[in-house]
Amino acid sequence: MRSLSPAQALIPLRAFLGATFVYAGIQKLSDPGFLHAGAPTYIGGQLHGFAAGTPGGVLLRTFALPHPQLAGIAVALTEIAVGLLVLIGLATRVAATAGLSLNLVLFLTASWKTSPYFLGSDIVFVFAWLPFVLAGSAGQPALDRLPAPDDVTRRQALATGYAAVAGASVVIAGLAAAFKGRAPASATRSLAAAPSPSPAPHRAVTRHRRRTTQRLPSGAVRLGASKQLPGNSGALYQDPSDGQADIVVRQPSGALTACSAICTHAGCRVEYTNGELYCPCHGSAFDSRTGAVTQGPATQPLAVKRVIERNGSIYALPS
Repeated sequence: MRSLSPAQALIPLRAFLGATFVYAGIQKLSDPGFLHAGAPTYIGGQLHGFAAGTPGGVLLRTFALPHPQLAGIAVALTEIAVGLLVLIGLATRVAATAGLSLNLVLFLTASWKTSPYFLGSDIVFVFAWLPFVLAGSAGQPALDRLPAPDDVTRRQALATGYAAVAGASVVIAGLAAAFKGRAPASATRSLAAAPSPSPAPHRAVTRHRRRTTQRLPSGAVRLGASKQLPGNSGALYQDPSDGQADIVVRQPSGALTACSAICTHAGCRVEYTNGELYCPCHGSAFDSRTGAVTQGPATQPLAVKRVIERNGSIYALPS
């Protein structure tokens, strides 16, 4: 059996990278919550999670967070275009450089907190792209090495190919968006924070009422009435310290617990379901009392937050 050349042996890897990038772009645009503020998989929430405490966070805060929907659409279109270019072998080296750059940014943000590092896929993709950055599609079937038809120049042929890829990317993106459906309603209710003035009973109030009214800790923010959160249910609220999403859970025992609602894996928003905090993006699960990871791919626990119950109301305390 004739052995393959090193270049030919890389054809399956090239096909995998191209197909995966096309699929990644389609998956984003077909997700009904991806561009919908308030949805668990909203790109804005993911970007906030990616940017927090990571070396690449400055890039996201500068270029992506000011316009999260635009950034999400741009990344999805780029992924589709890169995937198509790599699959057909057109400007392979340039496309591979774009793919490597995107995965490198994801490694420095989305995957940075994954430990050990080799459990995160983005660093693997960075090195998978590297052979095509260095050598392109040399020694492999590729559109950009086919001879141009007699009646057109090579430059015209390549320009036609680039235009076709651009058009195909837009069409694929449009079809993905058209079939995404409506954004699902959140499975977890929300509690709106409201100012919490310190209780000041009127002089005519009875001595018994004075004794039963409990003074609130400094900085307490009222989230809602206790009756809004029955047993074995959760509700989202805005953290009074940093404005990020938190989640308070009424345990079956009646006790209140609270954690950050931002998944430590990829920054999606967790929901309370079946007695645990579950991330709909990649399936991570956390203990609703301690924030500990009960199911990967997340490896870091959710930050525990502070809530109290006083005088028939639920209050959030600054972390």
